[in-house]
Amino acid sequence: MPSPSLDSAQAVQQWFQRSGVRAPLAACMGPLPQTGASIARWARAEPDPRIQAVQPHPDSYRIALMLKPLESQIWVGERPVWGGVIGAHRFRICPPGTPSRWRQLSGCDIVNLFIPVATVQALAEHGGLPAGPQLAATLFAPDRLVLDLVGKMLDAPALAGQLAPQYCDGLVNALLCYLLERYGKTASGSATPASLGGSRLRALLVFLEAELAREIPIAEMAQRCGMSESHFSRAFHAAMGLPPHQYLLKLRLERASTALREGTAPVTQIALDLGFSSPSHFARCFAARYGLPPVRYRREHGREHGLEHGREASRH
Repeated sequence: MPSPSLDSAQAVQQWFQRSGVRAPLAACMGPLPQTGASIARWARAEPDPRIQAVQPHPDSYRIALMLKPLESQIWVGERPVWGGVIGAHRFRICPPGTPSRWRQLSGCDIVNLFIPVATVQALAEHGGLPAGPQLAATLFAPDRLVLDLVGKMLDAPALAGQLAPQYCDGLVNALLCYLLERYGKTASGSATPASLGGSRLRALLVFLEAELAREIPIAEMAQRCGMSESHFSRAFHAAMGLPPHQYLLKLRLERASTALREGTAPVTQIALDLGFSSPSHFARCFAARYGLPPVRYRREHGREHGLEHGREASRH
């Protein structure tokens, strides 16, 4: 028998009951007026070791976000895909119709967000993305932005009062734009949660160019991309061919070489303006890259040298 559509709050509650959730829902909102999305939160203090069949949701993507650590076992079809503790604030994208089973081996506090397939496809088409399924399955990725947006949905009644559904619609659209950019399907049908590209990479590179005068921690760069520090470092290296701090050093030295060739600022000032700890540190790094210390580089490649060379040539 086909699963009923999740087209009302009652239908969402019934989906949880059929999926073995016997605890009352702590929150349930939707379908929202614009996106048709629904959001529900449930918690249980005690484990439930019974294996439960998670009911299909053929018309919706389901995003499951853990608000506290959960020890669990999960199967997709007959294949085990998880066994152990899922960390707090990790989320999973479950595509429509994915058959699965799970066992809750500890207490839990979980948010489930149901987003209609039609909503995802309409937004993707509006953005010029290829037709067809857009979001691939993921397994419990850490993502600060997803946590922040879903948390604002849960707080919507307090933040927006009677306009909470409209407020949540905006948050759902923001979340979808982010998910399509970061967790969209590749040609192989898999998600790319560890990749760094597209508009996120472009925005990060613009930010780095603008902030060269200061030390930029890896944590700050990772946060801007919604990644953990380790994932960000690997993804940045894969995208740019250099670790983040080596890439920043390369940018600083390239800008320094331009300043030495085309400007007249003292070498010490250039070093300080580009975030080097001291002129001697700058000189060592510059010589390692360009084969000459900064003063000699300016003397041999600077604009004044070029003009003098031109005047000398014209006299002959």
